[in-house]
Amino acid sequence: MGVSKLDILYRRLLLTKLFIRGWGRPDDLKRIFEFRKIIGNREKCQKLVSRDYPVFIDKVFNSKKCN
Repeated sequence: MGVSKLDILYRRLLLTKLFIRGWGRPDDLKRIFEFRKIIGNREKCQKLVSRDYPVFIDKVFNSKKCN
């Protein structure tokens, strides 16, 4: 069963109305989801930052639950 043009139009309008006021433009939301896929992949994420990038630890958390 094919998708009607009315259904496609309704879904586009629905997405636009939901994300224009709360999440920004739909294009920005699409970019966020694409970036989330890259960050979720450990191998791709490691290539985004060079190995010699400085890392500073400014807070140490000690949990009493750890043995």
